[in-house]
Amino acid sequence: MDQQQWQEFLCGQGALWNEGAADFPAGENSNSGAELQLIDLSPMGAISINGPDSQKFLQGQLTCDLVKLPDEHLTLGSHCNPKGRMISAFFALKISQTEFVLLLPRDLVATALAALKKYAVFFKTQLEDVSDSQHWFGLCGRDAGAAASHLLSLSHGSSSDLVTGQLRSFDHNGHRALAACLSERNVVIQLPLEQAADLWQKLAGSGPVASGYSQWQRQLIEAGLPQVHQSSSEMFIPQMVNLHLLGGVSFKKGCYTGQEVVARMQYLGAAKRRMYRARIDGGELPQAGAEIFTPNGGSSVGNTVQACHVGDEIELLAVLTKSKVADGESLQLADGRVLELLELPYDADADPLA
Repeated sequence: MDQQQWQEFLCGQGALWNEGAADFPAGENSNSGAELQLIDLSPMGAISINGPDSQKFLQGQLTCDLVKLPDEHLTLGSHCNPKGRMISAFFALKISQTEFVLLLPRDLVATALAALKKYAVFFKTQLEDVSDSQHWFGLCGRDAGAAASHLLSLSHGSSSDLVTGQLRSFDHNGHRALAACLSERNVVIQLPLEQAADLWQKLAGSGPVASGYSQWQRQLIEAGLPQVHQSSSEMFIPQMVNLHLLGGVSFKKGCYTGQEVVARMQYLGAAKRRMYRARIDGGELPQAGAEIFTPNGGSSVGNTVQACHVGDEIELLAVLTKSKVADGESLQLADGRVLELLELPYDADADPLA
């Protein structure tokens, strides 16, 4: 099965495709807070890293600490350029010290892979874009980890339900698959593309409601979990998107590319911008990296990180100048739509070094 055949399969399941993402109109009116949702993650891609030096190589490149991360666990992380700007951000899944998977937006995979490969030539490790050979689903809803454990038969013997930060391998028709719990409401499943239709049908027949990719984005935005896209690559320092508050930056692990800039910003308290959650009127989705201004031709005071439709409105994450927010200034997109700031589920002004 290739991507075209996969799209045709989901069309037969009631999907409508919009710019590479599957929408399920029949599931739009479901109660997203109460029902478990099954979501196709075709807009997501992945990089696999395999070989005896994989952990050593990644430890010297990424902002997260993979040495202290136990096997079969995951963390947020990023790969920066020497100026501390994030080339890519991702969920790093540690299967073992010799095998990792980076989950990130598909449109950024080629850029992220090329940047990592520049530093991999002296290590016994192999990097590969597996976006087309491996496929991802999302299970989204209350107690997603427990639901996934039941649906995928992950809990057996002494094993308990999947919890945030854990991943487990499981067998599907003789093929290895992975289930990883990103948050209390979000589980991702990876398996070979040729097995995707079979597992989709089994899950869809077991209770979860098929829903569109925007529901997945909404969950990430409400949780304050940032994504970097091709259009925003090398735009943000990790602290600007609150990655240091989400376990994605270690200040004790030692050197990595861009570490000096990231550490100096933290120890000197020099971050003038951080990420906020906001709402705007509906219409066209702003592209990742779109500028945000003060009114009447004012200067640029930030950039969007990601956005999705929620009913007749749009919710988004945006990096904004902290002083402008503190002063209560009106902030808007270039087309005049004004941002209404919303709460994040964590203290975005916390000091991870305290």
